[in-house]
Amino acid sequence: MKICLALLLTHDPNFEKAVTDALAESGAKILSTHDVDQALRTGCQRAAEFDLAILDRSDCHAITLLSALKACRHDLPVVVITSSEPCHCAALAYANGAAACLAKPVSAEDLTVVFRQLCEPKLKLAAV
Repeated sequence: MKICLALLLTHDPNFEKAVTDALAESGAKILSTHDVDQALRTGCQRAAEFDLAILDRSDCHAITLLSALKACRHDLPVVVITSSEPCHCAALAYANGAAACLAKPVSAEDLTVVFRQLCEPKLKLAAV
């Protein structure tokens, strides 16, 4: 069985639950962080373990974090969730290496589709 590990940065407990629920059905384990510093530390210290990162912020801190995560591991797919000025934020995110941008509200189906397109599992669990 393949397990994908995704790093999630969000301040929104409802969005965290929605992501966790949607991606759990697709075989993902979510490691949630709630501030940029924590996401940066975790993302860079454990970069090799992650299959995907999801950043639920559309400000300059998210773009800085995106760039830092890509510097730690250039092939890490990063999804940016935007809530304001989606066109401007998406363009900036793509210019800094985002693999995908989704505008809120994000459906479980949208998350699942992006997850399946971008996530290639690094962890494999043996069947017991």
